[in-house]
Amino acid sequence: MRRGLILGALLLFIITAAWWFLFMAPKSTEISDFNEQRDAAQLEQSTLEGRRNELAALAAREGDFLLGIAEVESSIPATPDGAALIEDINRIAEDTDVELLTFSPGLPAESAIPGLVEIQLQMTFEAPYFKVLSFLFALEDLERLVRVDQIAITSRVLEDGTNLLSTSLTASAFSMSGLSGAIQEATP
Repeated sequence: MRRGLILGALLLFIITAAWWFLFMAPKSTEISDFNEQRDAAQLEQSTLEGRRNELAALAAREGDFLLGIAEVESSIPATPDGAALIEDINRIAEDTDVELLTFSPGLPAESAIPGLVEIQLQMTFEAPYFKVLSFLFALEDLERLVRVDQIAITSRVLEDGTNLLSTSLTASAFSMSGLSGAIQEATP
């Protein structure tokens, strides 16, 4: 009887083990594969929801972006119009009481920014601090887009105690036109 009980228990163990390996182990692998797929899908879903929220925030600010683009586009003239640019710089210098020592606009050339033509500007001027600052603010407020590429300032004190700034400025002005018409316009 003991032997029958041991054999019965052993048979039950073998049947249970066979059932486990034949039916439950494959299901267990399927369940773990499913859990991995579910976790990956949840991660992708949260990533996509985050991206959707970013895009919704951008879409909500689309008007601001379009307004900014329109503002920049309106500050870039269709033609280089070097004469108007020179007049504008001279007017700014005169209005801010800055002594413009040199001003050398370059010829229009293709810009690193696609679709734009760039005119290099080099100038040196002298004035007290607040007048130099006024000149730079007026340059920024110019209706035409001007990018300051480099600025170097040295200071010296005059006999009356005034701090005079000697400023060397390299800038770029932009236009939309192609180079062929711009160079013909610039050459006499």
